[in-house]
Amino acid sequence: MTAQPITVIATLRVLPGHETAALDAIRHCVALSRQESTNLSYQCHRDINDPAVFVFVERWASPEALIAHEETPHFQAMKATFATALAAPLQVHITREL
Repeated sequence: MTAQPITVIATLRVLPGHETAALDAIRHCVALSRQESTNLSYQCHRDINDPAVFVFVERWASPEALIAHEETPHFQAMKATFATALAAPLQVHITREL
């Protein structure tokens, strides 16, 4: 049986004063994540009404692909930045298309 792709929707809010560091980490992670062989799509959006809010929409070939992605240096670097930059815990939804 072939693994079914998954979609990750993650929302976060950045603390005031941490926007530049968060943006740098996000842009770096997005660029490198798109190069991963098991990545089908990787985007980050910024809320137009609340620029402190970012929404990731990612598609991965399988749940295992997501687990492997979370171990990459670029993801770990973004995670380290978020450790001090987030106003609240990250909200993550891992979904499959109906």
